[in-house]
Amino acid sequence: MNKKILTVYDDNDPLNNVISALTLKADEIFFVYHHEVNKKNFENIDKVLKKYLEIKTTYIMLEDDKKQLSEIFQQNKDLIVDVGGAKYLSLVLFEMVKDTDNKIIYYDDDENCIKDYRSHTILYENVFKLQIEDVLCLRGGEIKEYMHRSVNDKQAKDAIVSLVENNMENYGAFIRYITKLNSIISSAHYLGANTYQLEENQRLDLISDAVYDRISELFTIKEGKLKFTSKKLKEMTAVAGAFLENYLYIKLSESGKFDDIKMSAVIDFAEEKYIYPVRCEIDCLIIKDNKLLFVSCKSTKADASTLNEIYVHNHRFGNVLSMPVLCVCEDLDRKYPSTYAKGEELGIYLVDRSSFMNGEISEVFASILDGTYVYDLIS
Repeated sequence: MNKKILTVYDDNDPLNNVISALTLKADEIFFVYHHEVNKKNFENIDKVLKKYLEIKTTYIMLEDDKKQLSEIFQQNKDLIVDVGGAKYLSLVLFEMVKDTDNKIIYYDDDENCIKDYRSHTILYENVFKLQIEDVLCLRGGEIKEYMHRSVNDKQAKDAIVSLVENNMENYGAFIRYITKLNSIISSAHYLGANTYQLEENQRLDLISDAVYDRISELFTIKEGKLKFTSKKLKEMTAVAGAFLENYLYIKLSESGKFDDIKMSAVIDFAEEKYIYPVRCEIDCLIIKDNKLLFVSCKSTKADASTLNEIYVHNHRFGNVLSMPVLCVCEDLDRKYPSTYAKGEELGIYLVDRSSFMNGEISEVFASILDGTYVYDLIS
């Protein structure tokens, strides 16, 4: 028997438009709505649904609620009614079917399950898991490219983890050293094979810095020649922030705690009215059980504009389950208490230096997703 669902189009929480249909493996779904809707939104719903199922979708703008809804019921027996969207039309649907044999369901986003409306019992505990691209698509976003590619070989991964962890005590000094290093090699003579010939003053500048004793995994200097451990590590010195992004990607991926992770994603959210692309870069995207984290990585200082940026990204591309995160290698609560307080007030999760120093960083991100995260106390 074909599974048919009748639901109200939800323009506030896009998860309500797809989770029930995908979890129940519906054959057909009717969306009803009142006000004018950008048809691009319907196209995005279809993209996600039809990526996984051969499902027929029908979008119906209601002018006479009860008359048109009654016709849908008459023409489609055994309709499953999804009243997950907290809207007037959902209440109308409920009133029309509460005394019938039609099954009434709703998606409980707090518990991430689908329940029977009458008994409030769980019908589907393991709901369909969307991919990062699906969540973005439902809000009109598309990943076009990646600014920095993640490191794949084990030697480079181990080197990045060691470099970041050995320098976390004073990460600002490490970033300044990488910036200085990049400046020096830009003017040094390249010998090939990731090797540069240094002037004596350049060599002294590098080896006299206190950070030099904590970067042995990055390069070696012998007889005035600087040799990088690998081509990838040499390339990363051009963008100092790439070390933290890759470190997070490596640690979170290897933890196995998350469904998917993407690094340095460039998202295009241009609509048809724009001739040119409208894009933004998000340092890290993490998804687990349909909960998507939008993460901004800052090696050192973060300010109000940084908070506002990631807050807007989450608001623009996320949903009721998504969350913004600011990750920075400074003790925000001590050094920038006003920024920390504003982040907490905005509901932005703050992962700072103490989060890295106090244990496994993947546990901190897992705590955000499972609701056990605790903000630091500002003294």
